[in-house]
Amino acid sequence: MSIGAIVFRGLILIARGFLFGFTARVVDVIRTPEGKACLNVGCGAAYFPEWTNCDLLPGRQVVGHDLRDSLPWRDGTFDAVYSSHVLEHLTEDVGRRQLTEQFRVLKSGGVCRVVVPDLEGLCLEYLKALDGAAQNQDADAMRRYRWAVIELLDQMVREESGGALRKLLNSGDYDKTQVRARFGDAFRGAEGEPLTLENSRTDAKNSPVALETDWVAKMARRWKKWKLKWVTDGGRDPRKSGEAHRWMYDRVSLVQLLEVVGFSQCEVTTFDRSSIPNWEKYNLDASRHGPFPRKPDSLFVEGIKP
Repeated sequence: MSIGAIVFRGLILIARGFLFGFTARVVDVIRTPEGKACLNVGCGAAYFPEWTNCDLLPGRQVVGHDLRDSLPWRDGTFDAVYSSHVLEHLTEDVGRRQLTEQFRVLKSGGVCRVVVPDLEGLCLEYLKALDGAAQNQDADAMRRYRWAVIELLDQMVREESGGALRKLLNSGDYDKTQVRARFGDAFRGAEGEPLTLENSRTDAKNSPVALETDWVAKMARRWKKWKLKWVTDGGRDPRKSGEAHRWMYDRVSLVQLLEVVGFSQCEVTTFDRSSIPNWEKYNLDASRHGPFPRKPDSLFVEGIKP
């Protein structure tokens, strides 16, 4: 392709993006070597190239999609649908609609795996820290208590990106053991702990997959980030950018929600146990640093489409 043709194509894409909004280039449903079609909804930076992946910001192997809208696939397309720490960023009603969409695109017998921050775990951690601070108001107990309060409330009420949690992390005045146990890989990576996970997941050790190499996808991502920050004021308002938590779930409410949507055999599971075919190979919930969950504060629930 000549330089002139590349420039012309780029100008067309830019014009289309300003008129209709940038999206990732159209991609077909991807299948695993075993012939299964699996969808990762709201994949972020951790995904498998053998799956179909979608996220608000598009990428070379990621379909750009706003999860408040209907999923852009036909009924009964996928054998499995997975989402991690996505549902809590949607309101209760929008979250129900999104799970209804996941139900629609699944085949009969397909698996829906939903991972969210565990409201019960957050509350228990808060009560434990509260009890500790009430019994012994030394510096360590108060430090753990302050963290538990902020972790429980901040992402639901913050009015600026990062909120009180970012300020606390920047101050360094926290219990590292407590934060590591709650934040998992996000904290371990910042601390420079070595990677042990070796597979084709994009955030794994020696992953052969580049997170971003396509210039068109880069342009689309940058535009969406700029639009969120300046056009919609999303960069300053966590509620508009999708950063804020709009609803929270526990093991009762999430199972009930899946059942209301139409799933059967709904159950709480663990990071390393799943009905998704070949989960031991993909295990999107495994840590990069050892045999434990990537996000320890998580609740894992699965349901089957009848």
